[in-house]
Amino acid sequence: MMVGAYAAVGFAFSTAPKALWSTNPLSITFSGSGGTGSSGSAGDSLKCAPAVAGPISLKTSVNNPTKISLSTSPSNFASCGPTFNTVTITAHCLVTALSCKGTYTGTVTVTKGYTTYAPNLSVTIVVT
Repeated sequence: MMVGAYAAVGFAFSTAPKALWSTNPLSITFSGSGGTGSSGSAGDSLKCAPAVAGPISLKTSVNNPTKISLSTSPSNFASCGPTFNTVTITAHCLVTALSCKGTYTGTVTVTKGYTTYAPNLSVTIVVT
């Protein structure tokens, strides 16, 4: 009886939707010489397998939110299905040029309500 229960749990886990990014990890490199407001972007594509009915949200985080921010456009989708959705990921300097220079790490997480769909998109941000 327990073997059947474990098999059912294993099957349910293996069919949980996954976020599939066309490029993961992603790199964004840009000049921070303009200081506050300087930015750089990179494009990526996202789909889910199996499909997830929406609304789907993209949440961003960075390792140093006082110096750099990360955003996505769009940040919401009606659904995440078998075809790729194009996403632009943008990093912005929040401080002066000299203070902004460096390497940062960011994450884009795919969510629906309180459910997160792995894997996250890892973003390396290099400000020169």
